[in-house]
Amino acid sequence: MKILKSDFGHGAVKIAVENLDDLWYLSHVVCPGDIVKSLTTRRIKGKEDTRAGRDVRKTITLAVRVERCEFRSDSDVFRILGTIAEETEDVPLGEHHTFNVGKESVLTIIKDSWSKTEIKQLKDAEKFSLRPKLLIAVIDDGNANIGLVRESKTDYFEVSRNIGGKYDATGRQLRKDEFYHEAAKFIDELMKRENVQSVILAGAGFEKSNFHRFVSDKYPLLAKNSMVENIGSHGRNGIMEVMKRDESKIAGQLGAIRDERLIEKLLEEIGKDTGLGAYGPGEVEKAVNTGAVETLLVTDNYFLEKRARMEPVMQAVTDTRGLVHIINKDSEAGQKLNALGGLAGILRFRVG
Repeated sequence: MKILKSDFGHGAVKIAVENLDDLWYLSHVVCPGDIVKSLTTRRIKGKEDTRAGRDVRKTITLAVRVERCEFRSDSDVFRILGTIAEETEDVPLGEHHTFNVGKESVLTIIKDSWSKTEIKQLKDAEKFSLRPKLLIAVIDDGNANIGLVRESKTDYFEVSRNIGGKYDATGRQLRKDEFYHEAAKFIDELMKRENVQSVILAGAGFEKSNFHRFVSDKYPLLAKNSMVENIGSHGRNGIMEVMKRDESKIAGQLGAIRDERLIEKLLEEIGKDTGLGAYGPGEVEKAVNTGAVETLLVTDNYFLEKRARMEPVMQAVTDTRGLVHIINKDSEAGQKLNALGGLAGILRFRVG
């Protein structure tokens, strides 16, 4: 996300959407009652001087007072629904309109006042857009499980091919090379499309190294941006194993991996009964009031449902130099956190 122009004192911010993670951040920022301005297309009722009075579709700038928003993390569109807030020549005040916000959309958001949480969300989105994405590929015999690690979540893909048994050595090697080509081409295209700068090729056996030698010869750019890691798991579990490790500095910077590690730490504290893991509104708010919360974890759906209650809680955590992380409910970490009620905290000290 790029913040093109900001005047928080007068309530207006103009932003440009650059990637799918930006839509997730916007879903936390745009609220009912806000006014959003953007270039859009709309069917305009034909006038007497148009041919046969037919409706025409025009590209125009409209201002909409937000009634509700719709976003699914598996979608590439953030929908803003509301009524026209500023009358134009073609569109009267009060008519309904929907903005379909996607990559490359430019919009101005106007609020009566911006909360510190909302400003932080925008600035985080701008900061995180500069971070490289990470691609993890777990390579097994005839199978590549691929995870594209975004800021808000991880998208999963799979490339597989039946390469046959070991007794047909010639045919097996031919089919294995075809699989390597298919997997490498998929990864290479995904890297270019998503602007991925780092790839981890992982696996429990020798296939990851065999695949790396193959791409070094056939796909030098992919090989140049790849590193090989040994793991003990296969498939999607292997992707998760890589994400939980601490060795990769690149991985540690990414939100989806950071969230997974924080949830694992929370669950460890709860499991060991150290008193340093709190969950549920009662426990967490008690810990916040004593300044004990080092890291506050909240799922995006819990935050949106309890926004009025959560914003002062989040502000109290930051006031005591704690960290706040809003986690995508559809990510692995978000699902685990929702199982605990959607709200938890990692504490500095026990609360009596």
